[in-house]
Amino acid sequence: MLFDIGRFRNIPLVSGIILTMMLLVSSPVCGQLSVSGRPVLPDLGRLQQERLIQELPPPDVEALEKEDMEAGLSGLPERMGISIPVNLTTSNSGIKILSEGSVSTWVLVVRSSGAYGLGLYFSDFKLPAGAQLFVYPEDKSRVLGAFTSRNNQPSGKFAVEITKGEALVIEYTCPVQYSGYQAFVIDEVLYAYKPLVFPGDDFRSAALSGSCEVNAACTEGDDWRDQIKSVVRIQIKRAGSSYWCTGTLVNNTASDFAPLILTADHCAGTFPGPYSSPDDVSRWIFYFNYETPGCDNQAVSDNKSLTGAVKLASSSPAGNNGSDFYLVRLNEPVPAAYQPYYAGWTSSGAISPSGVCIHHPGGDVKKISTYTDPLTLDQWGQTAETHYQVVWSETENGHGVTEGGSSGSPLFDNNGLLIGQLTGGESGCSNLTGPDFYGRLYYSWTSNGVHDTVQLKPWLDPLNTGITTLNGSFNLNLANALFAADTTVIPVGSSVRFSDLSSGGPLTWHWEFEGGEPQSSEIQTPGDVVYQRTGTFNVKLVVSNEAGSDSLVRENYIRVVPVIFPNPATEQITVLLGDKTDEAQNMIIFNSLGQTVLESGDFCPGSNSCVFSLSGLKPGYYFVRITGMNFSETYKLLVIRN
Repeated sequence: MLFDIGRFRNIPLVSGIILTMMLLVSSPVCGQLSVSGRPVLPDLGRLQQERLIQELPPPDVEALEKEDMEAGLSGLPERMGISIPVNLTTSNSGIKILSEGSVSTWVLVVRSSGAYGLGLYFSDFKLPAGAQLFVYPEDKSRVLGAFTSRNNQPSGKFAVEITKGEALVIEYTCPVQYSGYQAFVIDEVLYAYKPLVFPGDDFRSAALSGSCEVNAACTEGDDWRDQIKSVVRIQIKRAGSSYWCTGTLVNNTASDFAPLILTADHCAGTFPGPYSSPDDVSRWIFYFNYETPGCDNQAVSDNKSLTGAVKLASSSPAGNNGSDFYLVRLNEPVPAAYQPYYAGWTSSGAISPSGVCIHHPGGDVKKISTYTDPLTLDQWGQTAETHYQVVWSETENGHGVTEGGSSGSPLFDNNGLLIGQLTGGESGCSNLTGPDFYGRLYYSWTSNGVHDTVQLKPWLDPLNTGITTLNGSFNLNLANALFAADTTVIPVGSSVRFSDLSSGGPLTWHWEFEGGEPQSSEIQTPGDVVYQRTGTFNVKLVVSNEAGSDSLVRENYIRVVPVIFPNPATEQITVLLGDKTDEAQNMIIFNSLGQTVLESGDFCPGSNSCVFSLSGLKPGYYFVRITGMNFSETYKLLVIRN
């Protein structure tokens, strides 16, 4: 980054030094529920040199694809990955290193050739207080974590999103007193053998669904913006395989905003094949807001997800598909930052004249399909009138249909109410008028059986009000964390002032300032936070009220850069680096032609400032580039002679 000291905003630093702002450089962030923090390991050189890489044999992809072709003809959900059984712990794999003496860090690289991506399934997941777990691809293009004790569940199960490529890094740091404690077991590595689109990818060259599909961000979704926020992509785990399905966050008559997700029963299993066990469901991953910002296939910056759920009810505990519904409760409430909408529903059974389906075909970004002809009653199994039949219509931006991965997606009526979830059908981009079939919420209400475990009514009408229609809603009672800084790029030794912009009437505030002084604050307006070392740092705010809490982490939000003074200079300049400069620093001065006129490698070891002579330089403009472990900055310098 190039910036001109002569154009700096006045910021007092040391001895009246006057400096300015720089622009913040964006960096990867994590969408999975986690806290702020950053990996310890700067690069993978040590691991690669010591060959401490866990190589896993890839599965027979050709055989898997043949199985998938047969399954697709049977209307089964979209399988995208297969689990490789492992038994990886901090005591039997990887290496341990020490960082700053008070914590122990363990690192492992897992690789399996040919994978589009790798994921992890954990058991005995019980991180101690103060521990942090990160997972990321070798290039650190997107870091997942830090996962902490907050992610512990009573079941001891956990899973992380799929990382891009055929290798991933697992980095675990804990206080030294817990270095011998087994905090987790990685018992399966998910091998994704079908193409995936990751945040930041160009969707235009990597679309996963048919060309006729319509992005939910297009004009077809303008009347359905709230309902679109209720739809989630689900990474289903079923025994040793993983699948894509779609689900809906639904409202209930208690108005308690319980995190209830409705999807299709066949996503969890088909008789007589394997059915998702409670341990499997506790490792399902639910992706919110996985969609494009515009109608074109633009890349999304990140997706937000939650891990784990508990099954409440389904239509087919013994293989009778009935209306093909499956209802779960997430292990954690949906954060306000996800902007969740709790979809309304009707169990009246009325025939809708028009409406939409919102779905994730092939695990792709959110799509919308539209019907303009009245639904008809139909069936999927032997029982009559368990399903609606729908035929999709052409719209302004395409002819939306459904595909593998759309299973479980919601069917909305003309009033914006949920009336069913997708079982399957014949539609596709090569069969635009083929019918699809949705299990009726009317039938799922009480008709699949007499027990609560086969009905929707006990869960969506827990107050037993007897109503048949409930509108959707946002949870307006939740506090919503939001903040801003008066500046995000500062010279070392300067301060930043933060403003709380949270909504929802928060009653408590907890700030965390990585690299700052103070490191934390419990008041709404924390005052000046001083940064005495260079680098990029996270800021976190947690707010809460009677309805719950919400947190916001801005990754690499504050950037602290070295200082060069005086400028203009005559005979010498001082470079101020701040505290903790153990890492190597390098400086190059070059002229306007790009020719190097002065170079100093590994300068200022263990010191926070150094002085450099300019006696050999002619008067004029120069450029100074300073590079460290976590920054690289270029400054314009004017040399004058008295």
